[in-house]
Amino acid sequence: MRGIKNIYVVGRKNPDLDSVASAVAYAELKNTLDAETNYVATVCGGIDETTQKVFGYYNIPFPKYIADLSLRVEDVMTQNTITVRRDEPVTEIFRLMLKNDLRVVPVVKENGEFVGYFGMIDIAKKSISSVMPDIFRKIKTSISIIKRAVDGETIVETEREDDEFIATIIMGVVDREGLMNIIERIEPESVIMVVGNREDLQRAAIEVGVRCIVISHGYDISDELKKLAEENGVAVISSEYDAFATVGLIEWGIPVESVCEKSETMVNPLDLIKDIKEVVYTSNNRAVVVVDTKKRVKGIITRTDIIKYDRRNVILIDHSSSIDAPDGIFECNILEIIDHHRLGDIQTGFRTRYRIEPWGATASIIVDEFKKNRIKPSKTSSLLLAAGIIVNTKFLTENVVDEDMESLEWICSVWEMNSSDLSEELKRVINS
Repeated sequence: MRGIKNIYVVGRKNPDLDSVASAVAYAELKNTLDAETNYVATVCGGIDETTQKVFGYYNIPFPKYIADLSLRVEDVMTQNTITVRRDEPVTEIFRLMLKNDLRVVPVVKENGEFVGYFGMIDIAKKSISSVMPDIFRKIKTSISIIKRAVDGETIVETEREDDEFIATIIMGVVDREGLMNIIERIEPESVIMVVGNREDLQRAAIEVGVRCIVISHGYDISDELKKLAEENGVAVISSEYDAFATVGLIEWGIPVESVCEKSETMVNPLDLIKDIKEVVYTSNNRAVVVVDTKKRVKGIITRTDIIKYDRRNVILIDHSSSIDAPDGIFECNILEIIDHHRLGDIQTGFRTRYRIEPWGATASIIVDEFKKNRIKPSKTSSLLLAAGIIVNTKFLTENVVDEDMESLEWICSVWEMNSSDLSEELKRVINS
């Protein structure tokens, strides 16, 4: 699905334990309350030694690191993008595009590596070339591809069905003499002839040794001509379609690689939107594929994505000052600010929810958010929040207020922890 589904819960630059613990726990609370959105706890700077020791002791993974909050490709790209293999026929890809309302699809190799784009522009170019050929209709194909394209039945097989060749398509709409005059100007080995039940034309084509005859309207050929075709190595396929439709299906049944736009234009999930805007806007299909380091497709980003989604959504935890905020903060929609300091200088111009309390730890405020929403935090979040309160108040000796103590006792009671025992345990961990 398209859209910014991630909201980042962001601590301060160079965060302490209170900041990181609060971000992790608040992301958990928001995910519990809002199942439609993914809240991601993040850190925006180096994690101090105390925090590293506590997270390591309790075997808790660190949050996602993000140095710049500016919008990135991964925030808005369409994931789980439909791709097509380079050997798939255009006819099947066109059906796929119509079914899924796609304007462009990435073309990939067998190992998933990006090759190029196939879009409506390529279809238009191919359509024009079909009705305005230079002399004859030339395509790169094989007997097996032709059979697949026309949903055909094999009447006469050859040993070279999978061999690719540059084919010239002609239609059996003239008399025998006229047909021979046409074939004389072409190498018979490259000719695909589409014909109905004209036995004289069937015989002439087989005798001269064309590569393949496709019989339209579901007609068959005589046993005598089948034997002659086998002797001359001429493949014969029966198509249920009329001659005009059969020619069209053969032309459009070619591998997509032969008509797609080969391209080295691609972007990385971590690229900044502001850096790749022009690449997307000037691309032929107004869309650019997103690849990993091995050029495997991870998604696609379109002009519409960039226009519609131009700012990242964030929640600031444990700070409200631009000095403590990560880079790119003023390019974001700030949904909430939760802090235990004074209100800082960040002005959002957005409908921001503020909660600033004169308490000893931001973790105490997060605990209160759990209480007010009647949500039981996980054991991991409970440990982190209790640790954040204890450590940020210098083991309950500095700047501690009644609300800090109430929050600590509540969070410990949820998982039957003893605050005094936990405090002593944290001292050992931090001083080790």
